[in-house]
Amino acid sequence: MKILFLSVGTLKKGYVKEGFGDYLTRIKRYVKVESQEVREGLGTTKAPKIDVMRKEGARLLEKVKEGDRVVALVVDAKAPDTKEFARVIEDTLACAVKRLVFITGGSYGLHESVIKRADRKLSLSNLTLPHELARLVIAEQVYRAFTIINGEPYSH
Repeated sequence: MKILFLSVGTLKKGYVKEGFGDYLTRIKRYVKVESQEVREGLGTTKAPKIDVMRKEGARLLEKVKEGDRVVALVVDAKAPDTKEFARVIEDTLACAVKRLVFITGGSYGLHESVIKRADRKLSLSNLTLPHELARLVIAEQVYRAFTIINGEPYSH
């Protein structure tokens, strides 16, 4: 299986880039992993929010392949605990899915077209997180899930 972290916008903050890169390296011990970014839809300040989201959504969906298992990170979904999340990863591994895609939206979130395409909606927290930080958190949680699945001591 391969994991794809698919996101709107580039990581700008150094500490987030460093942490995200570190977790990608750690995840590579278990599965193939990659990160792809699509351009933000912020063309002008006059663009309506829904138009920005629609453009970003179209760019994201261009990267999704038929047969991908897609997880959309959204605020209004259930936030699983760590063991539940590890079970989601483990169940996906058992289904012989070729690619598991975690999609993080931009500052306005994800367009409904992306959410409709998703096989699962997931919230990382009841708190609102900046989208850059959400990318770091999901990478850490994926790594943590693999340590749980493999009985390793990272998650106490």
